[in-house]
Amino acid sequence: MIKPYTNKFLLILSLTGLIFTSCRAKKEIVETGPLKKELTENEKARLRFESQVDSAELAFDYFSGKAKATITTDNLDNNATINLRIKKDEIIWASISAFGIEAARAYITPDSVKVLVRLGKNSYINKGFDYIQDMSNKKVDFKTLQAILVGNKVRNFSDPSDEFKVEDLFYILTGGKEGLNYKFNYNNQFKTDNFEIDNATPEQHLKVGYGNYASFNSRLVPLEISISSQTGNKKLAVYLKYIKVSVNEPLEFPFSVPKPFN
Repeated sequence: MIKPYTNKFLLILSLTGLIFTSCRAKKEIVETGPLKKELTENEKARLRFESQVDSAELAFDYFSGKAKATITTDNLDNNATINLRIKKDEIIWASISAFGIEAARAYITPDSVKVLVRLGKNSYINKGFDYIQDMSNKKVDFKTLQAILVGNKVRNFSDPSDEFKVEDLFYILTGGKEGLNYKFNYNNQFKTDNFEIDNATPEQHLKVGYGNYASFNSRLVPLEISISSQTGNKKLAVYLKYIKVSVNEPLEFPFSVPKPFN
């Protein structure tokens, strides 16, 4: 596994002895500085990637998007419209509509997941954030979910010891820790193209892909997101195609629980 990029130096011992001429005259001690090791092409590419990937992220306080969605469970496709709102690091709010009627509304914080299902017989889910982790991966926290939805770097799955390589114009990071294996592919604009995360125990697989990046606030946002997760025999797939995106417009996050569920 390739070690993380560092400037490696070779220490050159300076001349410390006295050199005598036939006349026994002293010559000045000559000292030389350390010589820098020539970087490999892969090390240069990693340095370039690490210096650019953070600045390529979408910086925002508020994010909203309207998306056409296909949600697949038990091999059945359900079409919907999703209105998504995010207050950075605090709230992810979503309204899911089908046939012009709101079917469900979700209110997610770093600690909790609340979902009100309105279609058919009303029901209410009030769980800790581990409710999402049970369906995706134990290291998917609130910031990870937030990053996935706007196409930013997923920071929970990176380590200085990750293997790095450039292949077919993609920057590829591969690593593993705490029973997890992951692979991230970044495009030549330093944005995530796709990534996969596998967990052996419990058996979990998460795959996310992006497409059709567009510029907002001088930063790139993916207009297409494909998410598939599997835990044991349970499978869930979500395809989002944003048809409207806004950044840093103040938002409201309405969520009220009907009396039967209070």
